[in-house]
Amino acid sequence: MSKAFVSASVTSLVLLCFCCFGAVGIRSLDPQQAEHQPVAITRRPFALVEPVESHTKLSVSQEGLEALRSIAGPVVPVVVIGPYRSGKSFLLNQLLGVGCTEGFGVGHTRSTQTKGVWVWGEPQKLLLADKTLPEFGGQEASIVYLDTEGFESTGKADAYDDRIFALSTLISAVLVYNLPETVRESDIQKLSFAVELAEGFYADVQGGGGSSPVEPGNMLWLIQRDFLEGKTVQDMVSEALLPVANPFEDQDIAQVNKIRQSLRLVARNSTAFGLHQPHMERTKLCELGDDQLDRQYIQQRSNLRELVQQLAKPKRVNGKVMTGPALAELVSQMVTALNARDIPTAGSILEHFNKELVYRVRDSYIVQLESLALPVSDAALAAHHETASAAARKQFQAEKFGNDLTTGLGSLQDMLQASLDKEFLGRQTANTLESNKRCEKAETDCEDSLEKEQLVRLPSTGRFEDRFSHCQAAFDLVCIGPAHTGQSERLQKAWKREHTRFKHDYNDKLYNGLVLLLLVDILMFRFVIKFSILESLGWIVFLFLQVYPKLYLNGGSMYEAHWWIILVRVWEILVYNPVLDLEKWWQILTPVALLAYVAWKLWVKCIRPRWRRRQDKRLMLPTKQGDSDSRDLSV
Repeated sequence: MSKAFVSASVTSLVLLCFCCFGAVGIRSLDPQQAEHQPVAITRRPFALVEPVESHTKLSVSQEGLEALRSIAGPVVPVVVIGPYRSGKSFLLNQLLGVGCTEGFGVGHTRSTQTKGVWVWGEPQKLLLADKTLPEFGGQEASIVYLDTEGFESTGKADAYDDRIFALSTLISAVLVYNLPETVRESDIQKLSFAVELAEGFYADVQGGGGSSPVEPGNMLWLIQRDFLEGKTVQDMVSEALLPVANPFEDQDIAQVNKIRQSLRLVARNSTAFGLHQPHMERTKLCELGDDQLDRQYIQQRSNLRELVQQLAKPKRVNGKVMTGPALAELVSQMVTALNARDIPTAGSILEHFNKELVYRVRDSYIVQLESLALPVSDAALAAHHETASAAARKQFQAEKFGNDLTTGLGSLQDMLQASLDKEFLGRQTANTLESNKRCEKAETDCEDSLEKEQLVRLPSTGRFEDRFSHCQAAFDLVCIGPAHTGQSERLQKAWKREHTRFKHDYNDKLYNGLVLLLLVDILMFRFVIKFSILESLGWIVFLFLQVYPKLYLNGGSMYEAHWWIILVRVWEILVYNPVLDLEKWWQILTPVALLAYVAWKLWVKCIRPRWRRRQDKRLMLPTKQGDSDSRDLSV
């Protein structure tokens, strides 16, 4: 398998893992999200990630996840990677201060001993020098050591090594690259994913204009050799990472230089450290005590422990410090992402993730768009759409992975905008339907009100017009949105129609009412009160109303006559005025008037005559008494 193919595989898998960060988002970092039964911290290693039977993909171990979940507070994952049979497990045991039988498994055969990824169950406590974790109420973090299966061994697919390597790189706060003897070109090419990693995730950091979803960790190049030919380990690593002269612009050399340049972006600090061989007999290292190991190695081991402590910083993803449960959730999600495809390409992975991002952003846009209750005016809905779509575009830009050239973000942005426009169109339709519903109801209520006004017993033009004015005001208050204009026009047409009908019926009602009043006048003044003058006047007016309308043979109407207009004005003043509305009070005033009439009749017919007779009797008594006295005197 070619180096370019392996490089592309590593690149694709690492990008897939970063897509996992975006997919799980804040959920991966929230310790409250992980439901589990915490286990007691145990001084032994636990399998965290194991190979499947075909040794091509990975599977998570619940035992290892529970070990991570049991760790409270911030964590500092320290991951050791490197070729198989390079002493990674022994190195970790030395850093932990445990023997081979208690610590990570160490083998002396040509086959790899560690399978997958293992985590040490008892984290080391780290006292931080600065107060960077106020949300955890202290300055203490937990260093979690992880051992990985060596790559480039026989019997495994290259994609499996790529998955282990990518997983280790992305979960680590300190990545220890354990290399025997020297830094080879293949060791640098193994980090070829750093090119797209830097372009996709650390470009903003390089430009100083923003933050990346994954905070760069520290990288420790650990070189195990005895002789450096006058050079320090740092010099050797620095020279290996220096750009190679490329006067003829060779594409292969340019790619290697690009990898070297990208390595400066994916780590906050790249440090080199040389470690002397502990003993010449490497197969017996687990049987030897410190008093039998090389003294220079013992001193360097102590220095290495201090260096790891100095480089250790709590892991941050999406700006939040990772805790044990969050790290467990992240590992689980990343393994799922790494196993998604056999050999995925970088472009397809990022496009898939960014499509998922489009859907998430669209959902956020829908939630914000639906926060505005309907119906509203078109202008208000459009303004809310602009605000929500701007927030959606901003969210997409903040959470996207990659750039336009490598991941087709331009087409995805067009896809996002088309999706937002489609949702906005649907919201406009819903707004129109809701507006029509409310406006139709308001317009129907107004027409019903005018219909009721047609049936009143004491019609009034002033009252009819006032009723419509109140109805119009209520309509404008309730009817909001795109249907307002059309329904308002319908209401105006209904008003003209009902007003014309009212005017015609209004005059007819007044005419019929006047005729009926005259008949009552004639009957009352003939049979009840017997007032011949008023009875005659009633007959004259009655006959006039019967004959006068028939004089308009050539068109026109009696209702246009000046005297009728005056009569209507008088009626309007009496029936509907700011003080009294007879339509509301006639049912009360009529019995009151009848009672007053009955009382007046009783007064005239009964009470007043009796009162007068009594008064007359009182006046006659003194007169009779005076006449009697006069007769007595004369006698």
